[in-house]
Amino acid sequence: MHRSVRPAGVVPTAAAVAGLLLFTGCTGGNPSAASDPSAVSDPVATSTANPEVDPAAAVARAGREPYAVSVRSTVESGGEVFMNITARQNFNTLFTGRQERRVGSTTREVVVTAGAEYHRVGGPSSSWTRMSLPLVHASEFDLTGYAPVLLSLGPEARKGVETRDGVLVHHLAGHLDLDRLGRVSTQARSDVESEGVTGIDLDQWVDVEGRTRYAEKRWTADGTAALVTMAFSDYGPPEVFDSPVPSTA
Repeated sequence: MHRSVRPAGVVPTAAAVAGLLLFTGCTGGNPSAASDPSAVSDPVATSTANPEVDPAAAVARAGREPYAVSVRSTVESGGEVFMNITARQNFNTLFTGRQERRVGSTTREVVVTAGAEYHRVGGPSSSWTRMSLPLVHASEFDLTGYAPVLLSLGPEARKGVETRDGVLVHHLAGHLDLDRLGRVSTQARSDVESEGVTGIDLDQWVDVEGRTRYAEKRWTADGTAALVTMAFSDYGPPEVFDSPVPSTA
């Protein structure tokens, strides 16, 4: 249900990786908010716990208010980085945003507004192509529901408290098979199954407000190892993303 742009010039193996870029929950919400409350073993007990020492309490604190966030992501296939992505996107509201994908010397820009999606390949000298909505508005970087499912794996998923870029974060990690991916969403599961993958390994770092700060996803498709890294920063109020095409009115 996410709209993953497959840049030109990507070899077939890398294209398969791009198709599995981020098995999103398609909920368009907070990257670390629980879509399955039962995934947290005891939400009543964790609601009063200290989020600085208890990752379940941190995840339970994740808010539902709209916000904007910047994302930097790399996609590797066979140990080689073949795609770099930078993005600024809204969450917990109608998904809008902009992003730039670089594969070798090819750059693709994407702008999603409330009414349309625009693509441009080749930089400022190139023209924009408008795609009319309705399209499914869900970010490739929406990690909604993953942290609670990791917590449901038990104590072994809790890798401890770390400080990254001056921010206190809880490191969660584990293997999510098809059944657990289905707890995030049926689409997350079907995206994996469609490529013949039986599960993913996920590392997710959430801050004391339950927001995802970093994530790494690993899996193997057609015998080729794939890795996606994500770093989230500059949280702020939701933003308006306008059409990049000048009005002719």
